[in-house]
Amino acid sequence: MHYAVLTTGSCGNCYIFHEGDKAIIIDDGVTYTKLSRGLEMHGIPAEDIKAMFLTHLHPDHSKGVGVFQRKTGIPVYISDIAISRNGTVIDRQGIERNLLVPFSFGEEIRVDGFTVHPFRTCHDSEGSAGYRIVSDENVSVFLMTDTGVIPDEAAALAMNSDVKFIESNYDEDMLEKGPYPVHLRKRISGTYGHLSNTKAVEFARSVSRQGDSVYFVHVSANCNSPDVLRPFVMRSIPSGIFCRVCERGETFEGFRDAR
Repeated sequence: MHYAVLTTGSCGNCYIFHEGDKAIIIDDGVTYTKLSRGLEMHGIPAEDIKAMFLTHLHPDHSKGVGVFQRKTGIPVYISDIAISRNGTVIDRQGIERNLLVPFSFGEEIRVDGFTVHPFRTCHDSEGSAGYRIVSDENVSVFLMTDTGVIPDEAAALAMNSDVKFIESNYDEDMLEKGPYPVHLRKRISGTYGHLSNTKAVEFARSVSRQGDSVYFVHVSANCNSPDVLRPFVMRSIPSGIFCRVCERGETFEGFRDAR
């Protein structure tokens, strides 16, 4: 599997998973121009894209969806809860309802070349989701971002995944001493907020095996720092597990064969 991250963080989020002549996208918090250029840069033909999946409807994850739909006509999968409870947001962002495909938590979704297992996350955008993706070549990917607590289901899904994308949004001390007002600090660290470095790294350590790849994503620019997170990751996670801290707005790609 070839995977590419066009950007991650509050500036936008977009992940692409490509195998053979089939690809899916998770989240579209970028412009259509940036998405198109990213596909070209990483050698992914636009015609290979079969579907898009959304974690939730905050603009840094979904602001490009409406234009993407109108340009391509490609289906966009999102939880039925997100559709039913975020009508105003969907309309405000110009998302085409007729190209939204609802799913229920607990079901598996088959898209050309991939099987996708959505799971419920806990964020202040109702119906938010994470995903485990398994390709036809049996490469498995886990993605969990924008969640205040780690769902019970997440551990088993992550443990059985070769590549993991895990939110590590804030450093507890930097958040407490940083510029945000009290109400925003409580929102970030609360049940419907984001994962701290401590929670993310402990989770990654508990679910990772020798040979796995772990990417720490959605790192805050204001209450976290790669220079703080990287040493913590190195101290906490055993050697033999590839780890990368992804800086805000960073673009990168990777490759993974089945075990």
